[in-house]
Amino acid sequence: MWQKVNPVGMRVGIMKSRPSEWFAKTRKMNADFFVEDIQIRDFVEKQLARSGVAKIVIRKTLKEGEIIVFASKVGVLMGKNGERIKKLESDLCKRFGKPFKINVKEVRVPELSAKIMAEYVASQLEARMPYRKVVKNVLAKVMEKGANGIKIQIGGRLWGADIARSEKFIDGRVSLQTFRSDIDYHYLQAMTKYGVLWIKVWIEKGVIPSSKKKGKKTLNLG
Repeated sequence: MWQKVNPVGMRVGIMKSRPSEWFAKTRKMNADFFVEDIQIRDFVEKQLARSGVAKIVIRKTLKEGEIIVFASKVGVLMGKNGERIKKLESDLCKRFGKPFKINVKEVRVPELSAKIMAEYVASQLEARMPYRKVVKNVLAKVMEKGANGIKIQIGGRLWGADIARSEKFIDGRVSLQTFRSDIDYHYLQAMTKYGVLWIKVWIEKGVIPSSKKKGKKTLNLG
């Protein structure tokens, strides 16, 4: 028997950094922080939906917190004079009872972000564009930016079919079982005229070479 796992989650601690950074002194504090992380992430992603956000990192203590947002459209995300970010900081303070500082960092190559590409595919499908044409355009864009490979899977009532099915599109090499592969993954849903379509995107950015020293295999993370 085998099962599918999130390719990003299985690489955390090996070559991927943790999306949340904090320290809890007790078990109860650890559980409270974990639940609060989920609520903060859901709240921020809901407020910044379809805004070109690639990743959200949460750093916090009992009294304050910091949220780092990696986005491709920094100007659109912040709004005029940063008003959108200031309002979000105010809403977070009211919702969770402590101040949060939001820092926005630019993603220089948005085509290598699985989340941004998945949102683009979803927006095009919701605009009733042919899914094969949309996917092929995305495959070409991602490979042009230097990715090793990309895989996109779409499922549901494709183009209004009576029976739901799924289709897979692959370009290049996506080695999911190699821990040294730098793979970005995202899953979301698109609300179309014919129903809900689910979209999965895998992007392999490269493979970190291993080095041998004194008979032991180590990862070169530099």
